[in-house]
Amino acid sequence: MNIRWNISKSFLTVMLAIAGTAVTAQTNTIAQDTALDRFYAALHKANSHVISILHLGDSHIQAGFFPLTTANYLQQAFGSAGRGWVFPFNLAGTNGPEDYRWNSTGRWQSARVVDRYKDDPLGPGAIVLTSQSGAPALAYSGKQDGIDNTIRVAELFYDAGVDDSSISAPGADVQVTGVPFRGAGETVKKATLTFPELVQSFQARWDEKGNGPFRFYGALLRNGHNGVLYSAIGINGAMYQHYNEQSSILTAQMDVLQPQLVIISLGTNEAYSSLSASSFRAQIDSTVQLIKRTRPDVSIVLTTPAESKRTSKKAFRRKAGKKYRTYYKVAYYPNPYITVVTQQIMNYCRENGLACWNFNALTRSMAGSFSGAWAVDHIHFNARGYQLQGRLLYEALHAGYEKYLKTVE
Repeated sequence: MNIRWNISKSFLTVMLAIAGTAVTAQTNTIAQDTALDRFYAALHKANSHVISILHLGDSHIQAGFFPLTTANYLQQAFGSAGRGWVFPFNLAGTNGPEDYRWNSTGRWQSARVVDRYKDDPLGPGAIVLTSQSGAPALAYSGKQDGIDNTIRVAELFYDAGVDDSSISAPGADVQVTGVPFRGAGETVKKATLTFPELVQSFQARWDEKGNGPFRFYGALLRNGHNGVLYSAIGINGAMYQHYNEQSSILTAQMDVLQPQLVIISLGTNEAYSSLSASSFRAQIDSTVQLIKRTRPDVSIVLTTPAESKRTSKKAFRRKAGKKYRTYYKVAYYPNPYITVVTQQIMNYCRENGLACWNFNALTRSMAGSFSGAWAVDHIHFNARGYQLQGRLLYEALHAGYEKYLKTVE
């Protein structure tokens, strides 16, 4: 594959501080930022209505540190409408955001968009929990740890297998409505829990269910205020093609979250697969076009993946006492396909008038700042690295917003 490196050198310098450490970065802006003018116009009036943002992605998003940092800065600047979308990742036996936790006395299994055999539909979260319990119960507990976890309204999405299942939630007024998103069966419901005052935890129990498994898709949490409602939905290992193959997930997200802005952070896993550049571009287009068809007025920004690395492992033998033992030397080298993925995302956005945040260029120009921010696999970041990434995305969005304000003054 012919790989061309195309990184601009004409950048200005900006200073920002993450975790008390000053770092220097090249210009941090969003290309084709006028494509976000409709979103910026809504953001300008955030004090009078809710601004819903969906951040869709892979393991970089599922971990929570990156999107929560961006969300926190946006909510500090424009007000908070609540926690957004949450899911019981800990009950599914996988990692998730650390600012909340779910508990249950029952046993649960999960299916994800990346699994070969999966349930349909998977709902807005691209993952579903299933239980065989006759009376499943779930308890949510949020932490007031930087992000706003206060709740006035909790919308729970589930399938009890019967039309007349009853749900109880102590301290809340409960209303149940059916078929909350396209592609959902008749037994898929939304239970809206409304609390008389702000809470940070709640419990829900279903008293009846059908003969099949009970399915829980996740919850949308709001505090009843205007401002930014930031929902992050990411699945470990996810690629554009996974969301395209299960297109009902994207339509469910548009129906349930009704976002004004969709941020898509995918491409890392494609750079470690055998997907060709043309096939990758086609997958991007399928995702973007489906979102536009489902929600024509939504603004979209694509982000490029970080400059991650591949691993080489070389075996050698060394005498230890009277015996020889096999040892391995591990070396890391840049993954050249990250450049291919980055160029395809940038070119697609430029040719289709779509906003693009080139994070890949920042990880190159800020290599010193990210040197202690990588996880051991050199693909993911540690918490500090993701917090830096989240801050940079906020800075880029806010720079575009300030530029927009100058055009309307």
